[in-house]
Amino acid sequence: MFLPDDPSQSVGPHIKHLNHAFSRKFSETVRNLEGDDFPVVYGHILGYLFFQKASGKAVYQRDIEGVFHITRSSVTGVVKLMEKKGYITRQSVAGDARLKELVLTEQGTEAFLRTRQAMDQLEAQATRGLSPQEKAQFLSLCQRIEANLSDKKECIHAKAHFIPD
Repeated sequence: MFLPDDPSQSVGPHIKHLNHAFSRKFSETVRNLEGDDFPVVYGHILGYLFFQKASGKAVYQRDIEGVFHITRSSVTGVVKLMEKKGYITRQSVAGDARLKELVLTEQGTEAFLRTRQAMDQLEAQATRGLSPQEKAQFLSLCQRIEANLSDKKECIHAKAHFIPD
């Protein structure tokens, strides 16, 4: 078993800490903008819908299941709540009465744009003082670590991950 002489030099705890700090700060920011009844997952789904709409692609519930690796029942619950709150609508598709396209409403677009602005501000705060080269090096190292940890069989879905620009 590998045990470093200095545990502060282990990569895993640093990654976990960064992820936790980033997630906590983002959740706090979104709560301040949108209120406590706006889970972060809403922002992720609204962003996905926003960018798919921009590229002219229709989105269905099964797409959300696949992209975010969420079970059908969980997505059904989230979609129903987002529809009830006015962020999205479900529209029938010609030729298949069972299929419903998820469509972003104006309210949903506005909520996404606010959360996107918060994410941009958080990104700027997190990378403050880093040169463009340092940021590029950090991203490159993260990609290499991800590749080292990925099992090729599990990584087939990687292209489906939603990472906004």
